[in-house]
Amino acid sequence: MSNYKHGIRTSRQDTSLIVPTKTDGNIQCVIGTAPVNLAADPYDTVNRPFAAYKKEDAIKYVGYNTDFENYTLCQSIYATFDVFGTGPLILINVLDPKKHISAETSKEVSVVSGRAVIEDQGILLDQLKLTDEAGTKTYVADTDYITSFDSSGRVVVAIAKDGQAAKAAKIKATFVKLDPSMVTEADVIGAYNVATHKRTGMELIGSVCSKLNLIPGLLLAPGWSHKTAVALALNAKAQLIYSLYGANAVIDLDSSAEGADSYEKVKETKEAAALTESSEWVVWPKVKVGDLTYYYSAQMGASLQSLAAKNSGVPSQTPSNKAIMISAIVNEAGEEIEMDMDAANDYCNANGVITAINVSGWKCWGSNTAAYPSTTDPVKRWLNVVNIFTYIENAFKTTFFQEVDDLTNYRLIEDVVSTENRSLNGLQGSDDIAGGVIEFNHDENPITEILGGHIKFHERIGGYTPAEDIENVFEFDPTITQAALEGGAE
Repeated sequence: MSNYKHGIRTSRQDTSLIVPTKTDGNIQCVIGTAPVNLAADPYDTVNRPFAAYKKEDAIKYVGYNTDFENYTLCQSIYATFDVFGTGPLILINVLDPKKHISAETSKEVSVVSGRAVIEDQGILLDQLKLTDEAGTKTYVADTDYITSFDSSGRVVVAIAKDGQAAKAAKIKATFVKLDPSMVTEADVIGAYNVATHKRTGMELIGSVCSKLNLIPGLLLAPGWSHKTAVALALNAKAQLIYSLYGANAVIDLDSSAEGADSYEKVKETKEAAALTESSEWVVWPKVKVGDLTYYYSAQMGASLQSLAAKNSGVPSQTPSNKAIMISAIVNEAGEEIEMDMDAANDYCNANGVITAINVSGWKCWGSNTAAYPSTTDPVKRWLNVVNIFTYIENAFKTTFFQEVDDLTNYRLIEDVVSTENRSLNGLQGSDDIAGGVIEFNHDENPITEILGGHIKFHERIGGYTPAEDIENVFEFDPTITQAALEGGAE
């Protein structure tokens, strides 16, 4: 380039103001078990987080079928993609196909029209061996037969017309299969192995941020969170993810005979489970649609994520009185629960438990966190207020992380204040909050703290509480009647 300047030129420089970072609210992170034998690579599914943006992704990563009792991740896969059509969904499977398996089994299978079906669920194809009925002749995979799974998870064997098994009326199948009953609460809660530096179960939640570049907003473990140890561990993880972000835990209340198999037992069951935190969103009982029964937390997590997605990713809405696609509510035994609005209010909502009612269609019912009734502080009581605060705090951390270790000067302070205030004004303009302001107060920042590398901002937010109780007083006014009659007289 010439050093002699004659003409007209332009140049660009970086924007002086920080651009706020958008973080999608209520992204679900679900821990549980999956039919990994149906996954693309069964042995690459264990104790690692996957981000599924569509149902096909989930099937590829961890497998899927509708045996919701044994394969708990499938509850959230179904609710998220089939019911609410939202995403992404973060999945952490703890069922290990090398560890949680049954002993080797052999059984005879009939061949009909060149096809045999092994009825057992959870078979690992790489460990399936097929022989003649006597067990003396071993058939060769992809030469004598081809295997696949049907929509129910059964193994279908297609016999090759020119293979060794072409004329067989029966074959002998020897296999091992997944045993979900071997998975324990300890597997779901997880641990950190100091020797191997490996994390399992819930300990992997933090790695979601670094490996998937996503921030979990909701933590779930349907099929497990009704167990007190799992629920408390889930909430503990929600307090601080990746040493940086906050989240909230959607927790099922036990609906078995040992818990609340009827609404009269909800209060004592919640108290026994020690669920008292604002980050704990307790739901009861289970839900049913057609022949499928699953835990309410899976339905609630998908509903919350869908509400946020429809609101540009901002989780300011309460799920209460929003439609949920179910046909009944049931307890653990599968018994249908009949509950009117008074019972839902007095036994569930009044005790910080969210339930469902059928008023012109099934609706989620309740906006209280588990902190209620112990506290009526809006920032702890109302689910949507807690949610928007968590969202704004996470967005603040994401946006201004780049400022950490910059020089503590006026420009840094002004950038933070002006950028965050613009973000708050945007949320106010979209009616997600009533208003908000961030300030740098000198009396909160003595020179001793600044010299020590610590500066403090103060942000105040006005959130909208839900209109939980709308009252209209009706009165008979005889003067209106009189005026109408007199006005009609000639």
